[in-house]
Amino acid sequence: MTLTIEFLTALGQAFAALALYGDGHPMRQKTIARLLSILHRRLEGDVSLRISFIDTEVIVDNRPLAELRGWEWTTRLSAAGIQRLEIAPQPLPTAADLDAMLGAMRARFAAPAEASRPWSKGTIRFGPLVVATGSSVNRVVVNSVVDALEFTGLAHEIAAVGYIHDEVAAGHQLPMAEVEAIVHGLALTIRREQDVVLPLLDLRTFDEYTTTHSCNVSMLAIGLSEALGLSDSDARAIGTAALLHDIGKVRIPQEVLTKPGTLTPDERLLIQTHTVEGARILSQRGLGNGLAATVAYEHHIWYNGKGGYPYFRFPRTVHFASRIVHVCDIYDALCSKRPYRAAWSSAEALGLIESIGGTELDPGITAEFVKLVRGATELRHTLDDAA
Repeated sequence: MTLTIEFLTALGQAFAALALYGDGHPMRQKTIARLLSILHRRLEGDVSLRISFIDTEVIVDNRPLAELRGWEWTTRLSAAGIQRLEIAPQPLPTAADLDAMLGAMRARFAAPAEASRPWSKGTIRFGPLVVATGSSVNRVVVNSVVDALEFTGLAHEIAAVGYIHDEVAAGHQLPMAEVEAIVHGLALTIRREQDVVLPLLDLRTFDEYTTTHSCNVSMLAIGLSEALGLSDSDARAIGTAALLHDIGKVRIPQEVLTKPGTLTPDERLLIQTHTVEGARILSQRGLGNGLAATVAYEHHIWYNGKGGYPYFRFPRTVHFASRIVHVCDIYDALCSKRPYRAAWSSAEALGLIESIGGTELDPGITAEFVKLVRGATELRHTLDDAA
């Protein structure tokens, strides 16, 4: 057991102990002393502890902690607005600091109205998760994302996706906490009304295509996954994979991605490498990215195995999630302005999608997608519209 898992396990035990024993009770003091001992060992080497709690996921730094997926306290902490816990090693936290932290967390469980407020004492702080965009100004609290969307039109999410792409392009670790926060927010946007709402984005500039497209495909994939009867956690997992499906394009020169004219054969082959590059990037980021890596690799492969890329010498069926993202990818690509053509109407795009169901696209998923889009309210706007 790693010290982080040991710390979180002891934290859960401390919550239980505090519910049973009052101030000054020996068992309470013993529990806090054990938690403090584990924490001090975890902070050795001057290494800060950064943990995010998002629904059923525990993310340490930028890596999902698969061993604690579904941990009973994750959902309670997240729901109480304790979505991020950070503890710095200098100076080392004291027993009094931990006692205060535990008391403040328990108070949040009982008073959700306080969930939007950050809390700190000494080198310990916790509060709602924020989406980093590389600027201290461009941050959005996840709990307030629905309200924020009414004013920003997903501007923060687009900026955050751009930040993620920049981090990966620079060779840094994939910031999974930000990815999870974006997907959490996008999932909320299609549940704001009793009917399904698809708040998709148009471009201001062609340079925005990859980031805007990623957000749109993620929202469409979440909505389609739910329409297909998948669980909330599975829908979010597919939404995460959809958000990252084009991450390999960070390896493609921008002048090729935004070229207004016809691509040369060499340029087309270069763009097609984004599927392999995306899978490589995600596979190198450790455990927790397997589905996203699979979708990045497969989302341009035909359902019947006879077309698309990468080419399979021996055709096989691609992952169900890849088939979901494939249809969402095509729809948004067709309905977006590109340097070389105008955007298609929704009806035109759905007509083409229906025509390739059973060959390029999974026919069952295609039928459900067409039903979803035709039955939903689609709101397309540019970021400037909401400014």
